[in-house]
Amino acid sequence: MKISLATFNVENLVTAGKPIYDGHRPHYNQDEYRKKTVWIKNQLLKMNADIIGFQEIFEERALRECLTGTPMANWHLFVANPTGKTPVNAILSKFPIIETEVIEDLPFVFDFFDEKEITAPLESAPVNIPLKKFSRGVLKAEIKINENVSALVIVLHLKSKRPILADNIDRNTATSPELAKGSVRSLIRRGIESCGIRQILSDEINKDEAKPIFILGDLNDNDTAVTNQAILGEEPFRSLPLEIKIKKWKHVFQNCKDIQARKSIENFYYTYIHNGHYESLDNIFVSNHFAELNSKRIGRIIDVRLYNDHVIDDKTSMDKKPIYIPDHGQVMANIDLLQPTQSAP
Repeated sequence: MKISLATFNVENLVTAGKPIYDGHRPHYNQDEYRKKTVWIKNQLLKMNADIIGFQEIFEERALRECLTGTPMANWHLFVANPTGKTPVNAILSKFPIIETEVIEDLPFVFDFFDEKEITAPLESAPVNIPLKKFSRGVLKAEIKINENVSALVIVLHLKSKRPILADNIDRNTATSPELAKGSVRSLIRRGIESCGIRQILSDEINKDEAKPIFILGDLNDNDTAVTNQAILGEEPFRSLPLEIKIKKWKHVFQNCKDIQARKSIENFYYTYIHNGHYESLDNIFVSNHFAELNSKRIGRIIDVRLYNDHVIDDKTSMDKKPIYIPDHGQVMANIDLLQPTQSAP
């Protein structure tokens, strides 16, 4: 059985005439909104995925209007507590959604301390970083794919790289040191959020290690960044006893990008371009149930497809991105789900 999953940052999806964040002016006029819904609709039809995780949904109505007139209009949809002012995640599924949850609170208080060799002369003590909530609520959905398999799908949108600056500092006039500090503040928040995701994932695996997990999201960091690696998990050391390695492997996720790279001679993967830098911010991670070397795997990644023709490099192109076209590319993974009578070779 083949299933396909996708992640789609739609960039500020709100109905016409409505402001977003703390703005007072409408973000889209009627014509811009119509063009945006048509563009998203056509992109969804082109991708033809079975399960889609969305980021930057401001209103459920706007997303539903993107689905109008398509087979997806009758699919199962859940939007994570939209307010119309701030972006939230959503999930659309061809298969029944059994249960949903939006996690707003971080599952721990993060304590920072340095290496003893560095801190001893300074007599520094551990410091709690008082972050209590995710910047965007984590969407969890249990989806019944068939009679034998129910999967947990998690939709993420971690803190962006945009610098966090004091209210009295304007980004356009901020000094380089101020911008550097602001970027590190964003990195700290994104890093703590990734640790919170890792805690949620490990708790779910400990609760039911047989249930496969898919992660769909805009992680706002490159695929090899520490934040992404924290979510994926560390591979166990080779010298560990076999039973310990097997247990640890169950907590390790696979980035579909890496699986695709190992299958392809060429590997040029990007979903976002900023100041001429091509980045893979949008990713699909799968649990160890789909690892090629897992003798008990229940499926495998067939291929990964990128939809990024609309993403413009403004360093080399004179084109200007229309406001109604999202600034991220989309990622879709096709997965071969083994039937119960099949076994992994």
